Amino acid sequence: MSVTIPKTMLAARVTGPGITRWDIQTVPVPRPTGDQALIKVAAAGLCHTDTMIMEFSMFGVYPVTGSHEPAGTVVALGVDAQEKGKLRVGQTIAGLQHFGMCHTCKDCLEYCTHSRYTGLTADGAFAEYVLLEADCCVPIPDSMPFEQAAPLTCAGITMWTGLRSLDLQPRKVVGISELGALDHLGVQFAKAMGLKVVGIDARPHPIELARDLRLAPDLLINASETSPAEARKAILAMRGLEYRPFAEPFNGVDGERSFTFPSQHVAHPATAMILTADPVAAQRYAVEVTRRHGTFVVVAQPETVSISFRDFVFRDLTVIGSLQGDVHDLEETIAVAAEHGIVSDVSSYTLAEHEALLATVHDEKRKDKAVMVF
Repeated sequence: MSVTIPKTMLAARVTGPGITRWDIQTVPVPRPTGDQALIKVAAAGLCHTDTMIMEFSMFGVYPVTGSHEPAGTVVALGVDAQEKGKLRVGQTIAGLQHFGMCHTCKDCLEYCTHSRYTGLTADGAFAEYVLLEADCCVPIPDSMPFEQAAPLTCAGITMWTGLRSLDLQPRKVVGISELGALDHLGVQFAKAMGLKVVGIDARPHPIELARDLRLAPDLLINASETSPAEARKAILAMRGLEYRPFAEPFNGVDGERSFTFPSQHVAHPATAMILTADPVAAQRYAVEVTRRHGTFVVVAQPETVSISFRDFVFRDLTVIGSLQGDVHDLEETIAVAAEHGIVSDVSSYTLAEHEALLATVHDEKRKDKAVMVF
């Protein structure tokens, strides 16, 4: 299959830290070598990390084209990728951000220290074409629109692997703290796994969207109107259990503050919690509605995670992080999404509308996934 590839393309570039808009530049179309695939981009998702790269020097690599959530069509392959035969020209794919892996270390599929990351330390998908590792690309079903496939490569896989790491049995309770674009996918994946889902947010608009999902949470909690104690009571009621309040404060002090020694029957009813919210208040709220011996999965990117020794020692919380996943995880993510009809509520923008796309980040009423389409 012969495809005509232009010599230049338009790309939304981050020229350095501290900027407030992308610079639309004409740049050469890259040519794939080795195990690389050149993708004609059809859709590319906007992630919170894209704005972090603009705001401060997260990795110190500039200029760089944004977006690590690509979906599109294979138009050329490097020699090694051709020989492997995993991909073919004309195939529609979604791809992970891992780029330039060493292919020798035990962490190569996900945490390779030699790897670069598209949109962060290698040019990403806010452009007409993007280079990806062929080994990190997954075919998408004909029935799946590019705008739906793109968010699965970061938002979707992050929530899928975070949930799967919990190894929860069906009907166990998982909380999802915040209900943005990432979390709405998490809610749907959790429901597809047979879990009882508690969605938590302090903003009315994301709560409304979560309520309207076909795979909606079993319980929605507005943290701006509901105390942690009331939330625990509501979750226990959902489970058909009796609420038991905290014990009286212990006579010891922590600095100048007295603190509560939890009794054996303290009500922390959520078996596990996925934290996707950065604010400390949201972190503490999520911790307080997670049960003793529960697991707390951090997929947010706050500078500091606010968990005290009391949470570790007296409540035996386990805290783990989750960074996306490997190509096998992406295959699972796409397959589960296709099987269960898991979708993002997408707002699409063209490259010419890049300023409007970026403005969605600061819209307090935002409740959907912003995607650039080509």
